[in-house]
Amino acid sequence: MFGLIRVTTVLAILLFAAAAAAQATGSALLMQAVAATEAAKSDYAFDLELNSSKANWRARFDPDAAPRLRLVAPQRSELDNDQRRAFDRMAEDFEGVSWCASEGMGRVTNVRPLREDETTATFSFQPTRESVRGEQAQRFADRLRGEVTVLKATPDITRVRLYVPEAFSAMPLVRLESLNIVISCQAAPNGRRYAAETVSQVRGSAFGQAFDERSVQRARNLQ
Repeated sequence: MFGLIRVTTVLAILLFAAAAAAQATGSALLMQAVAATEAAKSDYAFDLELNSSKANWRARFDPDAAPRLRLVAPQRSELDNDQRRAFDRMAEDFEGVSWCASEGMGRVTNVRPLREDETTATFSFQPTRESVRGEQAQRFADRLRGEVTVLKATPDITRVRLYVPEAFSAMPLVRLESLNIVISCQAAPNGRRYAAETVSQVRGSAFGQAFDERSVQRARNLQ
């Protein structure tokens, strides 16, 4: 009896130690990826596409131009007032290339292993207010969950997923039933990976009206 208890205790300690080591490894890989990207990141001009039920835009970002984000198609004169204001808000907040191993990814917590293969390891993580952008997203960062896939040999991020595991009220009279954001990363000219495609799906209700929106944003032709 006492021998069994002793063995069980030892196994529990070993399992805890293994889990802690795996968590430390995941955090270390992320920090290596972030550090390498921070050291190598550069401003690039690139083409931007945004497709949703409310927008079908083609734009060009140039860090040396004014304005830096310029609508290519459709013509600005073809937008209605709401679309024009939406694009102007986007242009005002747009900072350029979105690096997958961004500084914010170094501020997530609770990094835990999910699965791995020969070249990559995938971890779950908890987003924090410091790791996400946007005032609204920061307000419910604790409701979000994340997954990140990291290259093991030369640490960099190949994929990020953000989602909410259960429905909640984002604000009065607004209920979020589901949110799923998948970021696919590709190598930039400097060798570090950036958000080449972001697919967002959000479903819920606002002021008694249901919504179910999907948007796809792509960045390409980095120069």
